[in-house]
Amino acid sequence: MTHQRILACGDNHGDTESLEELVEATEGEEFDFIIHTGDITNAYKTDLETGVDQLQAVEPYFETLAERGTLVYIYGNRDKERAFGGSPTHVSEEYELSVGHRLQAGGELTVDGQRFTADPADAGPEDILLTHGISQEAFFQSSANAYFCGDTHRARQFKTALNTGYLHNDKGFNGAYFTATLDDDEWEVAVHGLDEQWKGFVCPDHQWYGRQFTPEKFGCGLCKFGPTRQFMGMASLAFREAADDDTSNATASVQELVSAAREIFIDSDQLAEQFEQYLSELAARETAGPTDPLAPVDDDTNRLRTL
Repeated sequence: MTHQRILACGDNHGDTESLEELVEATEGEEFDFIIHTGDITNAYKTDLETGVDQLQAVEPYFETLAERGTLVYIYGNRDKERAFGGSPTHVSEEYELSVGHRLQAGGELTVDGQRFTADPADAGPEDILLTHGISQEAFFQSSANAYFCGDTHRARQFKTALNTGYLHNDKGFNGAYFTATLDDDEWEVAVHGLDEQWKGFVCPDHQWYGRQFTPEKFGCGLCKFGPTRQFMGMASLAFREAADDDTSNATASVQELVSAAREIFIDSDQLAEQFEQYLSELAARETAGPTDPLAPVDDDTNRLRTL
């Protein structure tokens, strides 16, 4: 792959102030690609009509950005209305952007000689993988040349995978965007805060999590909130790998789940120790909690089962 310079951002949730700041901050710069990782609007949290208005308001900023590089975007979970029964309407069904190249969820497209795919299983070594929701397996072990995602609002990097955090969050704060330089044997990522300075760091207590990006005043998200949110998804994926059969009666031991996590995520003693502690706590409970991904097995405090 030749040298590429990429601007990556996402999760502005219908906000245009953050996009205006992004446009101003990158004036005079040129990029090979500008990637938006989704949640362009906030239709899910507001309503469809508001989401369409937001999409139309975003379009002029996308047009300006597209003058600085080829714009590729994917929609996110908030870009459709909340539907209580029936099929939700997507904002793009009411209004289609006239700028940029849309990557359909699960699809692929080739732009300026670069192949993009939204399917982790379809990503090759020359491709750029782009999804809104994070694929835990792909984030740690993607076969793509680069992987960009959003949704979690927790910006982080692991090797050639980058979660873009947010441009504007639900608390009303503007976030950050990223510039990434891709070469055959080099990957450099820089974070640029919109309203305040951001930093990139690796927490010594959670090195397996990768490089985190936060405002200067904040520290490690896992140290503050714990790794439960991260481990919930990992536990479900590890169980799928380690379960002793594929029926509703399937079970797996804590050690089998830890071994599976080492294989499909990262072979890290630090991760293994912390993940084992989390799983052991699940297995020791009398019943599964409302958000637990797995349930304890009666009379065996070392095994877990599906819910």
